[in-house]
Amino acid sequence: MFGNTASTKRRRLARSLERAARPERPYIGRGPRHLVHPEVAIACAPSLRAIEVALLDETVTFGDEQLRAIRSFVHDASSTFFGRDATAAMRDAVRLQHAVLEARPVGGTQEVAMASTQKHVGSPALTGSR
Repeated sequence: MFGNTASTKRRRLARSLERAARPERPYIGRGPRHLVHPEVAIACAPSLRAIEVALLDETVTFGDEQLRAIRSFVHDASSTFFGRDATAAMRDAVRLQHAVLEARPVGGTQEVAMASTQKHVGSPALTGSR
């Protein structure tokens, strides 16, 4: 009646990764301007998008500890993703990407990386490539 809860959890986590990969607009008012600093979001975006693509692919299996690690990186305020050091956050995001996607076949990781870059590539007129 309610569908597959594992698929639903994966789709929700993929949506939160998609939102996390985009820089936030600053909040004008009292308190911090950003929950996640834009430089950190930009630095972590390629790894988060690769994980997002893998989550949406139903043929890739994820263990509970892998899903927990992804969720804690994006949702836990004590992770480096919520800090100001973009380099440390990027290192943790890449480490998480490699840990999550290591069980994938050799050709699969390249497909995920290519799919994540092709998803956000501009037109040839904008990038100057042909």
